[in-house]
Amino acid sequence: MARQRQRVQARRQYSRTDRISESIREIVATELERIGDERLDLVTVTGVVVDSDLSTAKVYYSALTAAEASTSEDLAEGFEAVRWPIQRVVNKAMTARRTPQISFLPDEVLSAALRIDDILAQRVEVEVAPVEEIGKLARARQTGASQLNAPATANEADR
Repeated sequence: MARQRQRVQARRQYSRTDRISESIREIVATELERIGDERLDLVTVTGVVVDSDLSTAKVYYSALTAAEASTSEDLAEGFEAVRWPIQRVVNKAMTARRTPQISFLPDEVLSAALRIDDILAQRVEVEVAPVEEIGKLARARQTGASQLNAPATANEADR
């Protein structure tokens, strides 16, 4: 009786769409390696989002070379060229009654993270200058105060 409860809980740990998303991600990544299209070199499948009715699956990808607009267009053309062969493999590999239509979309998380990093780097540069000025003022005040507290003669320093 206890084992049945454990099995039921283990099965329900992840939703069905999450399990299907993960299997589609693995299949698509494997097929992209197998196909070997030059336009799709250095492409990483970052995630798959499947609708609850299993009608569509959005495959998100990131590419190290996609910084330029022409490269991103080449990537879109490459994914469009391999979409149907990958769709056929997904259809064969899935044991579900219905398989979702695959669409490829660029993952904007990496570019957004780099943009945030640049913004923070600029803010740090702007904030560093006033901190350095404050440090100089503090050192000037400190040296002025130490001159006031400095002993007048060498004999007083020895005491």
